[in-house]
Amino acid sequence: MQKFIIKLLIFSIPIIILYNIPKFAHYSFSSVINKKINSLIENNNEPMIIVGGDSRAEEQIISSILEKRLGIKTVNIGISGGDIAILYNALMTHDLVNKNNTLIISISSTEANDNIIYEWSISQAYVTYISTIDNIKLFGKRYLNMMHERMKLILKELLKLEADIKLNPSDNRIDTDGFVEVSGDMSKFDFQGVDIYKDTSKVFWYLDSKHDGIRKKVLNKMIENIADTDMNVIIIQSPVTPSWLERTKNTYIDSIELDHSKYLKSISAKFDNISFLDFYTNQSDVFHDSMYYNNVHFNSRGAEIFTNALLDSLINKNLIK
Repeated sequence: MQKFIIKLLIFSIPIIILYNIPKFAHYSFSSVINKKINSLIENNNEPMIIVGGDSRAEEQIISSILEKRLGIKTVNIGISGGDIAILYNALMTHDLVNKNNTLIISISSTEANDNIIYEWSISQAYVTYISTIDNIKLFGKRYLNMMHERMKLILKELLKLEADIKLNPSDNRIDTDGFVEVSGDMSKFDFQGVDIYKDTSKVFWYLDSKHDGIRKKVLNKMIENIADTDMNVIIIQSPVTPSWLERTKNTYIDSIELDHSKYLKSISAKFDNISFLDFYTNQSDVFHDSMYYNNVHFNSRGAEIFTNALLDSLINKNLIK
């Protein structure tokens, strides 16, 4: 029995070491964001505006508009499901931490919900900032499978097994500096016909909400890490379709979003280099259902209007250096 325990320990030590490598190094664990950076940024010493975060950054903030109006190099490295850990790790990996840079981040309320642990909504980059015990609490019986996936990603990063490190030359994300154009129109959608308590295809990321647990602690830590870069940081809470806002008013969905806005405002106020723009609580009358392709994402026309509204706020509040 003693020999077995010794062999088990000898076998486990390399795995434990490898498993914990991300806690002491920076891995983005996202081939998409790596490809965007490698394709869009040639000089990481050049002062620039970097747009990052989730799909509400990738699909709603048009880099070329910011660059044209401000005369500053601008790229959008937001990705679908891109949380702040992916963004932070990518900035560190690609040496983009520059106090002369401005960082605009979209952080959605889903990033703080412990009950959303599907692959698209909680990245391996994110969970590397969580203790082993907290990981087990989050993933339960899926923990071993999650750890196996993490091990594969670590090996890929260590051995540089990523075959394609840049976007395909025909990828339109290159021509739009990372912005992804999406079409659609919600002006004729029956919002009143949606049962927000049962129709999980519309609001599943709010169900069984737990927004003050493990993921909130990590989000706090990641915002602190971003603040420590000394970059000029603007965090945004995006608006939603006006009819959806009206449909969810005074419901649990509205309360989650309002609490998220209060949280982002509160934590941003702790750091001199972080500002917060709340487009959810301060919903503008210029946004209409026809400017969205779903409840919470602008289409291409809406993205243009939103980007200009964002830029006006940045200029009026003197948030751009």
